[in-house]
Amino acid sequence: MKIRKRIVPAALALSVLSVGLITFSEPLNADAAGHKVVAVTKNEQVARITKVKPLNTMTLQVTFNQPLAAADIDPNNLEVIKKDFNFNGNLEIVNVPRLMTGSTSTYIVPVTFQEDDFIYRLSYKEQPNRIFEGTDEKVLVRNVAQVTDDTFTLESFQVDGVVDYANIIEAYRGGRGDLAFSLDRQNRDASGKRFDVISSLRDRYVTVKTSEGEEFVANYVPFTQAADGKQAPQFRLPAGQILKQGVTYRVYSQWAEIDVKSFVAKKIEPFTLQSAKAIDSKSFELQLTNDPQTDLLAGRSVELRGNDGSTLQAQYRYSSRKGAVGVFDIANGGTLKAGVSYTVTPLNNWATATNVVLQGK
Repeated sequence: MKIRKRIVPAALALSVLSVGLITFSEPLNADAAGHKVVAVTKNEQVARITKVKPLNTMTLQVTFNQPLAAADIDPNNLEVIKKDFNFNGNLEIVNVPRLMTGSTSTYIVPVTFQEDDFIYRLSYKEQPNRIFEGTDEKVLVRNVAQVTDDTFTLESFQVDGVVDYANIIEAYRGGRGDLAFSLDRQNRDASGKRFDVISSLRDRYVTVKTSEGEEFVANYVPFTQAADGKQAPQFRLPAGQILKQGVTYRVYSQWAEIDVKSFVAKKIEPFTLQSAKAIDSKSFELQLTNDPQTDLLAGRSVELRGNDGSTLQAQYRYSSRKGAVGVFDIANGGTLKAGVSYTVTPLNNWATATNVVLQGK
């Protein structure tokens, strides 16, 4: 990785002047002054950005003058929150800001990809612009590894100075156990080791090229980037495609610098479904014959065919797996009917099932 620049270019200084950080105005009359006081008071209630620090091409570290309100970091409000962060250069956030552990007002903010040396202007809730210089620096990923016939992981390690943001944010601290720690203002831990940060991988993807000349996009599987104590987010081929045994796959990314980019696909047997048990009319437990030891159920679906001729689909509830059992929720507003028996069939061949029947309740 290149060393981040320390000298602010002349263009940046000129931009500071041009965007209105330095303003001049005529004296206000009494009425205008009164309106000005009201406006200032209102603005003081809105958090203001005091510092923007690009950590890598997809991650900003943003410090405010006060903590953000709960509604301003609520994942349920993401679309509204996106509009609060106004960038030039087609940059935008991709997930909510996350408060760093040990801080009162410094947040990890995932964004779409920055351009190197581009001068960005960021306004939060129509507050004055903050200026920062974009970077194309990538996160170091050690290698790629196949985990199923259609899924592979990108593995990174803290020993290499890379940490997933789940381990250093306040929102997840309670559930991370010994994996949780804090970083100082220079992104160093208590021992002085500096870390680069993998921020939210929501909507991220990688490009895959094969030794047979094919090329396609593999999308991130939600909630897998810091599961089971590992930094090994899953990426999945388009529906219906599989990793062909003996074929070499090479992975490229706009956000990751992958050390070992290639792997040769091998045959991996699909899971085997053992049984299904209804929890209520909208969800059920699905048990595998073996514990996968990692959340390889993420993103999976099954079809339910009732003995009354009805058909339903169900999707895995992210992060619900306990051992060999995962929870599936009925999709599209459907419900299980009491007294109806449903035959369970995995979609897209991620598992096999022989006479696995779910009894509605």
